[in-house]
Amino acid sequence: MKSFAPPSPNPNGVIAYGNVQDAVVDRIRECILNGQLKPGEWLRQDELATTFGVSTMPVREALRKLQAEGLIIFHPRRGAMVATIAVADYEEIYQIREELEVLACRFTPADFDRIPMERLKNLLDEIESAATNQDLPRRMETVREFFFLIFAASQKNHLLRLLSGLWDLSQQYRRYFSTIQEIVPKRLANYRAVYRACKKRDAAALVQAIRDIYAFGKTRLIPLLREQETKE
Repeated sequence: MKSFAPPSPNPNGVIAYGNVQDAVVDRIRECILNGQLKPGEWLRQDELATTFGVSTMPVREALRKLQAEGLIIFHPRRGAMVATIAVADYEEIYQIREELEVLACRFTPADFDRIPMERLKNLLDEIESAATNQDLPRRMETVREFFFLIFAASQKNHLLRLLSGLWDLSQQYRRYFSTIQEIVPKRLANYRAVYRACKKRDAAALVQAIRDIYAFGKTRLIPLLREQETKE
């Protein structure tokens, strides 16, 4: 496992304003979620401090905060590492995500008018276009926006914050599975089912569409992840 090699110094890499610790947290989190820092990668505080143009103190505190978010793991006498993907963690995160997403969708039917259907359809089209062009970053970004447009209709702010954190925790799994082309058609079919349920204002169909997404994860994705875990 390698340590993080900071990019060549450039004006965009240095944190020059605002709350330094919060900025460092945001920057490291972004590097993890966009795949620049990969699962199992070691993080050297001095390298990160140099990259961001700060002292090691805010970096140390930032790593502690990211540990609390589940993105970083500390190993005694060895340092910090980007959290690895594992079947047990996947099952825990996604089981919680499923129930909270279903809860959000149960709140949503109180007023389906809160869902901007034209925007939802445009996002679905963008997802399909990104899949065709194999634009993985755009597809992942758009899928998240698609679902949170629906969840936001619940108007449950605490629930939305919990879901946002869980989606961050599952980002590395989403990226891993999104690279497997054979499952893309099934995923697109799932998203279309979600859209149709919203368009028909069918609460039961919306919940079922969410359940179907997670059922596919249990029957198809977990075996793939378990196979990968065995190889490692």
